[in-house]
Amino acid sequence: MKTIDLPVQVTREEKRFLMEAALLYRDSRRYAEAQATFTGILPIVEDKYLVAVGLGSIHFEQAQFNEAVESFEAAIKLHPRSAIAYAHLGEALAFAKHREEADLALKKAVE
Repeated sequence: MKTIDLPVQVTREEKRFLMEAALLYRDSRRYAEAQATFTGILPIVEDKYLVAVGLGSIHFEQAQFNEAVESFEAAIKLHPRSAIAYAHLGEALAFAKHREEADLALKKAVE
């Protein structure tokens, strides 16, 4: 599917609504819809790291820990001081049996 850029401005409230919709899909275990919504809003939101955290949380909830780690690491690249991204990364690393790396990530989360 090809996407095109449209000369449309999305308001802050609409962006927030779309982010909340993605989170509601995730929390309802409608993972395909959540992933599609997070992916779809990525080009229009300013805090792209939150989208990466959202995508990582979808992987985590499905016990896809390595994919979750990749998403949380992507979030950290976008926002190197994000405590929430480090906390989620630490949890995913722990579940992926990378205890030492998990400990380091969790320490960074509380710095």
